[in-house]
Formats: sequence, C-alpha cells, structure tokens
Amino acid sequence: MIRVILFVLYVSFSVVCVATHVLGGEMFYDKLAGNQYRITLRMFRDCSANNVNGTGFDAQATMAVYDGEGAFQFTTSPSFTLENDVVVELNSPCLQAPPTICATWAEYVAVIDLPPNATGYVVSYQRCCRTPSTTNLPTGVLQGLTCTVQIPAASMGSNSSPRFNGYPPVAMCFGQDMVFDHSATDPDGDVLVYDLFAPYAGGSANDPAPVAGPPPYAPIVWAAGYDSSDPMDADPGLAIDPITGELMVHPTLLGTYAVGVRVREYRNGELLSASIRDVRFDVVACDAFIASVIADQTLEDRCSGLTMPFTNQSINGDSWHWDFGVTGTVADTSDLMDPEWTYADTGTYTVTLIANPGWPCADTSTSQFSIHYPLDPSFVRPPIACVDAQIQFQAEGRFTPLVEATWSFGADDEAETGSGIQAATVFGDPGTFPVRLTVQEFGCEASFLDSATAYPRITLEVVTDTAGCVDSPFGFLAQAEAWTPVICTWSLGDGASASGTELTHSYTEAGSYDVGITANTTSGCVDTRTIVLPDQVQVFPKPIAEFTVYPNEVSLLDPLVQVTDHAQGAVAWSYEIDGNLLTEPSFPYEFEDAGWYDITQTVMSGTDCEASITHTVHVSDHLFYAPSAFTPDGDGVNDIFLPVVRGARRYDLVIVDRWGVERFHTTDPEQGWSGDGLPQGTYGFKVRLSEYGPMSKEYIGHFTLLR
Repeated sequence: MIRVILFVLYVSFSVVCVATHVLGGEMFYDKLAGNQYRITLRMFRDCSANNVNGTGFDAQATMAVYDGEGAFQFTTSPSFTLENDVVVELNSPCLQAPPTICATWAEYVAVIDLPPNATGYVVSYQRCCRTPSTTNLPTGVLQGLTCTVQIPAASMGSNSSPRFNGYPPVAMCFGQDMVFDHSATDPDGDVLVYDLFAPYAGGSANDPAPVAGPPPYAPIVWAAGYDSSDPMDADPGLAIDPITGELMVHPTLLGTYAVGVRVREYRNGELLSASIRDVRFDVVACDAFIASVIADQTLEDRCSGLTMPFTNQSINGDSWHWDFGVTGTVADTSDLMDPEWTYADTGTYTVTLIANPGWPCADTSTSQFSIHYPLDPSFVRPPIACVDAQIQFQAEGRFTPLVEATWSFGADDEAETGSGIQAATVFGDPGTFPVRLTVQEFGCEASFLDSATAYPRITLEVVTDTAGCVDSPFGFLAQAEAWTPVICTWSLGDGASASGTELTHSYTEAGSYDVGITANTTSGCVDTRTIVLPDQVQVFPKPIAEFTVYPNEVSLLDPLVQVTDHAQGAVAWSYEIDGNLLTEPSFPYEFEDAGWYDITQTVMSGTDCEASITHTVHVSDHLFYAPSAFTPDGDGVNDIFLPVVRGARRYDLVIVDRWGVERFHTTDPEQGWSGDGLPQGTYGFKVRLSEYGPMSKEYIGHFTLLR
C-alpha cells in the first residue's frame, strides 16, 4: 500500500524547541561600478504547519566577508525585501498537492566595497535549522545550512556569478519520472557546468544564526545510504545534465530530501566561481487520495506509563483498524479513529493502522511506539555546606544505571554543569542556588528542580592588650562572623583557657605568652578557624615607687633640694614638680617660689606597667623689692611701677599721691601701675603680704614718677 509520509513530515515535533523552518537558500553576486559588488542572498522558508513556531524570515542576515586565504574582513547585515510565495507546480495531472504544503522566499541584498587583491573574496551566511524529519538526514539531528560564494582574484578580470533561473517544484510525484529545468544564467556569458553537490551545514540549535567562519565549510551529515551523488530514494536516481542543468529522477520512496545543486562558471578554461543551491524536495503520492498516517509518538507520551493514546492523521479515510503490536494475541485492536491502549509491560511495539480497511485503495502504515514508565528523577537536597566545599548529589528515579544524567548548578546564565548519576559541585559564593537534574533514557527525558545552599566560612579577627603588669587585667576581643552561631575558645599561654568573644585575664608571672583562639560552627557551614599569635602578651613585674627629698623644708633664700630614687624593678622614671617633667632617677632641684609643692614619682617596669608615689616639700620665707622711680614714656623700659615679690601667699598693693589720695590698688603681684596720666612727682605705696605659713609683713615706701 502507498504510504503518504508527507503529512508526517509536516507535523511539528514537540521535542524540537528551535525554529526548524529553513528549506534552503542560495547566494550570488553582481559586479558593479568601481570596487562595488551587489551580494544577493535568497532564502526559502517553510510556512506550513511544520513550522510550529511560525518562524518568519530574520529581519537581517549577517554575511561574513573573508579574503581568499580565509582572513576576516568585515560583516554586513542587510534587511530582507518582500516575502514571496513559492508556487506549487506539480508536473503530474493526477497530483493533488496537500493544502499544508507552503513555502516562501525572500532576498537580502547588500552592496559592499571589495578592493582588488591577489586572492579574491568569500562571502558566507549560516542559519539553522532544517526540518529534523528530513528523510536523507539522521533522525533527531538538527542541521543548518551555509550559503556561500567566491569572488575571484582581480587578476582574473571583472565577473558576476551565475544565478539559477527559478525555484524547482516543492513537490515530486512518487513513482513517476520527473524532469525539470534547473538551469542558471551567467551575466558574463561564461561557460556553465552543473553537478550534484553536498549542501553545507551551518548554525546549530544553540547558535542558530552565527557569524559564518572562514571556509572550508563542512557538508551536511547524511543518513545511512545517502550521499551527495545519491541523495534520494529513486530508480533511476537523481541526476543532472552537466551542460543544460536539466534535473531527472524517478522517486521510489515518499519523504523529504535535502539536495544540493552546483553550477560552476569557466572562462578560457579557468574556474571563476560557483553558485550552490541548497534545496528541499518533498516526494508525495500523486495517484492515491487515501493515506494512512499515524501521528508520531511525542516525548511526553513515550514516558507517560503503560497507557498510550494514538492520534490518527490519515487523509480521506472513513473507517479504521488499529493493531497495537502485542504478540501472541489478536485482542490488541480497535476500530476507533483515535483509540487508547494500555499495555501489560514496557517495551517497543509496532503499531499498524489501516485506513478504509477492505477498500481497493486502502492504505496501511506502521509506526514504532516505545512504552516506558515516567523517569521520575529526584535527588535529596544536600545539607548546608561551606563555600568552596564540594557538595555531592545522587540522582534517584525509575531508570537504569545506563541513564544519561546531566546537572545544572546555579542560575541558567552562569550555571556550572555536571553529568552522571553521581555529581559534585562547589559554590564559590554564599547563597541558595537552583539545582536541576535532567535524565534521558529510552528516548525519554525528565527534569527535577531543587536547590542547594552554601554558607560563608568563618571570618575571624583578634584584638588583645599586648603589654601590662603581673596581676593586671588583659583584655581579649574576637570578632568572629558566620551565618550560624560561632563558638570561640581561647588558649592564653599560661595554661589557662576561656570561651567567649570578649574576656579579661590576669597573669601571675612575668614573661612572654602566646595567645591562640579557635572559632568553630556546629551547623550550616561547619567550619573551624584557628589563629595563633606568638609572644602576643608581654607581662612585666610590677614596680615599687619610692624616693626621698632632702631637705623636705627649705627657705626661698636657699631653695635647693636633692631628689634620690629608691624605686624597685623600674626601667623608666618620670617626676612631676610644679608643672615640670623630669626623667632622671635622681637629681637636684631648685624652687623658684615659696609654697607647698608635691613631687610625684612614676616608675615603669615595662609598657603599661607603672606605679606612683608623691612627697611634699615646703619652701618658706619671701622676697620683696620696690623700685624708687619709673618713667612711663612708652619706650618699653621702666614704663610701670611693679614691685618684685616672691613667696607671697597673699598680696595687697595700694598707691597714693602726696595728698594721700588712693590712685591704684591690686592684689595681683604681676600687675604694675602705669601712672594713669598723673603728673610727675613723688607717690607713696603700702604692700601687705602673707607668706606660705603664719607670717605676714607690711612694706611702706615712696617712689618718683618721672616724665
């Protein structure tokens, strides 16, 4: 029975996620004025239901230009012009073309400047993808195409490439002789030679419209039994007249075929250029209008369990008979149009459908169906780990050890990948990351999504007091951070230990001590961090301050004393006397005024280890002197009347004129009298003062103001 496979080929495959709309293409060029060339790319696309995504022509086509040695020159990206229908012209009066056949074409035209060189140029364009069910291509392998043309070196003269005259029929008649014109025209009148040629591959599902690389280009991968010289099931096979370009074939198998036709141009016996047409032919039944067609099993149905639905896509049938391929029984049949059958076990079964059974034009088709349980992949979410620590994963599900398992760790745009039932990864940053497991077996595919979490490792910084005295408190502070509680344990160097992030400790013996701390976590990122600080703490013996002052009571008339050190364990000394700081252990000291003076000794045995003691000295007696005259003339010399006083605890000065009128009064021994603008003459003064003791004294006298 004749099987009209065309409609199977035009059904979209649910497992194909990229656009599979490319039917073919070709490229040619025209030499314009100067160094300019017009490059024409003509692309053909599938506009039938087989183009499941309704993919149209790309808005632009990126052409790559190389010199004849493969060195990249530049790219150009022209936009496509008007989209045109390809007329379905069938050369058999009995052929009724299926209404689902649809093809269109569009041109991308670029005018580029190519300076003359010694190697010529190559212009190329690549695109994916061809229909995955093409008969003469491997099943399930998405392949693209490369359209390319070579411009000869300038030494070979000006040239425009040949171009094919028209698009051939999109359909051929099964079992009939097919002859059609596939000739080309050359603008320069060069000699043309035709042959069959392997179409070039190009583009991929992951990169459907790449910038074409330099030549040479790889041909398409043929299915077993096909090649460029024998690309179709036909007897006689596909052939082309090398002189006329006439294409002849007698198709013997319904299907869809990728074919390449090349036309080369020669001038004076030298090859100038070649144009390659990448085309797809559909072989359909021309004399039968009943066709049995079983819809291909979807990937979802293949892995859904023992119950399988069947979809009837037959043409012009009225009655049906299904055989579900179970051996040893005749009960596995149905006369429904779209039946469902539950198998007793998994396996691969040959399903048969007869359209219009018993009719003279009945048609029979068969299809392989694989029955499998759902793969049901999963994995146990791993415990929280540390960043940079390896995390293990174990795939589980209804599959065999031969399953193909792949892993994706992290967000899609930056995910790490792995493979195998067991896999491992390391997350370099903290956070919770998606983890996807995908398994493939028996032609089935399923995924499982969960997550894994990584916490940061412990960060630890230590600050301590570094020097002090025996029995003095030393402070210790740890700055430990993690995403879970941190436990800190200290080793203080003298056999003592402690826990916590902040503590104090006193050492009973002088010396140098190592300080160590260990921080750890018991949940989340289980981590340990240890810091050892050698000789971190210096403990000094506590000094004893002591000194003597002799004598400890002196007169202002002889104010010299001797300070003698008697401290123990000191390595540095400082004395504070009346605002002065001295650093010698022992020294003589002379006071400038009477009074009671504290002498404080501070001694140190090491950094931050010190002791102090204070003794008091009494300086008695006083000194007084009053000048007999002053000249307030502003010359900076003897401009004020100012008695000199030392040893006064209290002071009172009164100045009167010759008639006894008070003219000035102060209790500040540092404040003098400027004369207040009074006339020259004799003035009197009275000074009352008290020493640093019980004695008081009064001085009365006269002085002269001279002007």
